[in-house]
Amino acid sequence: FRLGLRSGIILCNVLNRVQPGAVPKVVESPCDAALIPDGAALSAFQYFENIRNFLVAGQGLGLPTFEASDLEQGGKSARVVNCVLALKSYNEWKLSGGNGVWKFGGNLKPATTTLGKSFVRKNSEPFTNSLQRTSSMNEKLLSGHSNEIDPNKMASSGSLSMLVRALLTDKKPEEVPTLVESVLSKVVEEFENRIASQSGVMKTTSKDITPSKLRKPVLKQTLGDKKIEEKNIEVMKKEDCFQKNLINEEELKGQLQKQQMIFDQQQRNIKELKHAINSTKAGMQFIQMKFHEEFNSLGMHIHGLAHAASGYHRVLEENRKLYNQVQDLKGSIRVYCRVRPFLSGSSYLSTVDHIEEGNIIINTPSKYGKGRKSFTFNKVFGQSATQAEVFSDMQPLIRSVLDGYNVCIFAYGQTGSGKTYTMTGPKDLTEKSQGVNYRALGDLFLLAEQRKDTFRYDVAVQMIEIYNEQVRDL
Repeated sequence: FRLGLRSGIILCNVLNRVQPGAVPKVVESPCDAALIPDGAALSAFQYFENIRNFLVAGQGLGLPTFEASDLEQGGKSARVVNCVLALKSYNEWKLSGGNGVWKFGGNLKPATTTLGKSFVRKNSEPFTNSLQRTSSMNEKLLSGHSNEIDPNKMASSGSLSMLVRALLTDKKPEEVPTLVESVLSKVVEEFENRIASQSGVMKTTSKDITPSKLRKPVLKQTLGDKKIEEKNIEVMKKEDCFQKNLINEEELKGQLQKQQMIFDQQQRNIKELKHAINSTKAGMQFIQMKFHEEFNSLGMHIHGLAHAASGYHRVLEENRKLYNQVQDLKGSIRVYCRVRPFLSGSSYLSTVDHIEEGNIIINTPSKYGKGRKSFTFNKVFGQSATQAEVFSDMQPLIRSVLDGYNVCIFAYGQTGSGKTYTMTGPKDLTEKSQGVNYRALGDLFLLAEQRKDTFRYDVAVQMIEIYNEQVRDL
C-alpha cells in the first residue's frame, strides 16, 4: 500500500478525478514495470514533485495532510490512510450534491492489536497528541518487524499503480468516483488485514522482549509528553489569563471613560444650574425692588383714594340731604290727578275743558248756562299720559326711601276711575304697561345694585288690601 502510493502518481490522478484540475501537473514514471520495492527507478525530483503538488492541492480542499516521509519505510502510514479516507469522504459529499460546507469529522477505527493502535481523521490535524504518541510507538515496532517480510510480497505491491491506471484509462468521468470508492475500500480492508496479521506475529515476538525494557522508554516518553502537555496547558492558561486581564482592562478603561464623560457632563450641568440660580437671584432681587416700589406707590394711591372716598362720602351725604330738602320743599304730601280715557262703547263727550300744568278746568251746568270750575294739583295727567310718564314724577321718592325716608304712594277715587290700572297695570301685563308698584320695586332694586359697593340693603315687601274698611294681608 505504502510503496504503491510513494510515487504520488496514483494520489494525483485520483484527486484530479474527484476534483478536476486540482493538480495541474502530474509527473509520470517512464515505465511502471521498472518499479522495484525500494522505488529506485523513480527519480527524487518526480517523487517529491507529485507528493508536494498533491499535498498543496489537498490542503486547499481542506483535506488532512501528511509528511512526505510518511511514505518512506518507518513513516507514519496512519496519516496516509487518514488522508485517503478524507478524500473518499470529500468524493461522497460531492456526489451527494455538495450542499453546505464540507467538513471531515474523522472516524475512529480500532484494530485488534496488543498495543491498541488506532486511526483518527480530523480536519486540520490527523491525530491528537496522545494518538500521535501511540501511533509513533506502534510504527517503530511495526517497522522493526517489517524488515522480516518477504521482499517478493512487497514487490507485488508495486503493481498497484499499474492496476489502478489500467482501471481508470477506459472509464467514463462519471464512473470514476464509484470506482475510486471501491478501490479505496478494498485498499483500507487489505491494510487492516495486514496490520492484523502483523499483530499476530508480534504477539509471539513480544514474549521474548523483557517487559521492563519495553516499558521504560514508553514511560519516559509518556512522562516527557505529559510534562510538555502540562507546560503547554500552563502556557495556555497564562495566555487565557492574560487575554482576560486585557479584556478586563479594556472594559475598565471604557467604563472609566464613560464615568469621566458623565462626570464632565454633570460638571457642565452644575455650572449651568449655578448660572441659572444666579440669574434667578438677580431677577428675584429686581422683582422685589420693583414690588417695593409698586407697593409704596400703591400705598400712596390707596391713601389718596381713601381721602377721596371720605370726601366723596361727605359730598354724597350732603347731596342726599340737599336732595331730600328739595323733595321736602316740593311738599311732603303731593296730590296728582289723572284723567281716565274713554272706555270702548262709551260716549266720547268729556267734561274736561282744559288742562294746564297743575290746573284742570271742568265744565259744569248751572242755572245761568254753562259754568266752569278749576282745580289745582301738583300735576295733572291727561287722557293720553302713559304709565311711564305717571311714574317719572314719583321716581325721585324711591331714592328718598333708600336714604332712610318713609314714602307712601296710594291711589283713591270712585269705582272704575282707574286706581288699579295706575298702581298695578292691566291683566295682560307687559313691560310698558307696568304700574307704579312694579316700577317702584324695579327702581328700588336697581339703586340697591348700583350702591352695593357702598351700602348693603335688606328689602322686605308686604302687600295688604283695604276693602270696605277691612284690611286683608295679601
